[in-house]
Amino acid sequence: MKKDDLKQIIADCCNDIVFSYNNVPSGITSEVENRIPTFQAWHGEDIKEYGSIDDVMNDPFYSGKSLNDLAESIDIDVV
Repeated sequence: MKKDDLKQIIADCCNDIVFSYNNVPSGITSEVENRIPTFQAWHGEDIKEYGSIDDVMNDPFYSGKSLNDLAESIDIDVV
Protein backbone atom coordinates (compact mmCIF):
# COMPACT_ATOMS: atom_id res chain seq x y z
CA MET A 1 0.00 0.00 0.00
CA LYS A 2 1.31 3.47 -0.78
CA LYS A 3 2.24 5.39 2.36
CA ASP A 4 0.00 8.35 1.41
CA ASP A 5 -2.97 5.98 1.06
CA LEU A 6 -2.20 4.41 4.43
CA LYS A 7 -1.87 7.82 6.04
CA GLN A 8 -5.28 8.85 4.68
CA ILE A 9 -6.97 5.66 5.89
CA ILE A 10 -5.61 6.19 9.41
CA ALA A 11 -6.39 9.94 9.39
CA ASP A 12 -10.02 9.29 8.39
CA CYS A 13 -10.49 7.63 11.82
CA CYS A 14 -13.06 5.22 10.34
CA ASN A 15 -11.02 2.03 10.11
CA ASP A 16 -8.45 0.12 12.08
CA ILE A 17 -5.41 -1.35 10.38
CA VAL A 18 -3.70 -4.59 11.31
CA PHE A 19 -0.52 -6.20 10.05
CA SER A 20 2.39 -8.32 11.13
CA TYR A 21 6.00 -7.18 11.08
CA ASN A 22 8.83 -9.53 12.08
CA ASN A 23 6.09 -12.03 12.96
CA VAL A 24 4.74 -9.62 15.59
CA PRO A 25 1.03 -8.67 15.45
CA SER A 26 0.69 -4.92 15.02
CA GLY A 27 -1.83 -2.24 14.17
CA ILE A 28 -3.40 1.15 14.66
CA THR A 29 -6.81 2.11 16.03
CA SER A 30 -8.23 5.60 16.25
CA GLU A 31 -10.71 7.37 18.46
CA VAL A 32 -12.31 10.79 18.13
CA GLU A 33 -13.52 12.72 21.15
CA ASN A 34 -14.80 16.29 20.85
CA ARG A 35 -13.58 16.24 17.23
CA ILE A 36 -10.00 15.56 18.36
CA PRO A 37 -8.49 12.30 17.07
CA THR A 38 -6.10 10.13 19.01
CA PHE A 39 -4.33 7.09 17.60
CA GLN A 40 -3.23 3.99 19.46
CA ALA A 41 -0.55 1.78 17.96
CA TRP A 42 0.46 -1.66 19.11
CA HIS A 43 3.34 -3.93 18.22
CA GLY A 44 3.22 -7.15 20.17
CA GLU A 45 2.82 -6.18 23.83
CA ASP A 46 3.98 -2.57 23.28
CA ILE A 47 1.31 0.13 23.03
CA LYS A 48 1.77 3.80 22.25
CA GLU A 49 -0.65 6.72 21.81
CA TYR A 50 -0.30 9.62 19.40
CA GLY A 51 -2.07 12.93 18.90
CA SER A 52 -0.98 13.51 15.31
CA ILE A 53 -1.08 11.44 12.15
CA ASP A 54 2.46 12.57 11.26
CA ASP A 55 3.73 11.15 14.55
CA VAL A 56 1.93 7.87 13.80
CA MET A 57 3.57 7.63 10.38
CA ASN A 58 7.09 8.72 11.35
CA ASP A 59 7.77 7.06 14.72
CA PRO A 60 10.11 4.02 14.39
CA PHE A 61 7.85 2.09 16.78
CA TYR A 62 7.74 -1.19 14.84
CA SER A 63 11.05 -2.89 15.64
CA GLY A 64 12.91 0.27 14.66
CA LYS A 65 10.83 0.97 11.53
CA SER A 66 8.10 3.56 10.96
CA LEU A 67 4.88 3.08 9.03
CA ASN A 68 6.42 5.22 6.30
CA ASP A 69 9.25 2.68 6.09
CA LEU A 70 6.93 -0.33 6.12
CA ALA A 71 3.84 0.75 4.16
CA GLU A 72 4.88 -0.61 0.77
CA SER A 73 6.58 -3.76 2.03
CA ILE A 74 3.98 -5.36 4.34
CA ASP A 75 0.44 -6.65 3.89
CA ILE A 76 -1.98 -4.34 5.66
CA ASP A 77 -5.58 -5.27 6.42
CA VAL A 78 -8.11 -2.48 6.83
CA VAL A 79 -10.91 -3.51 9.17
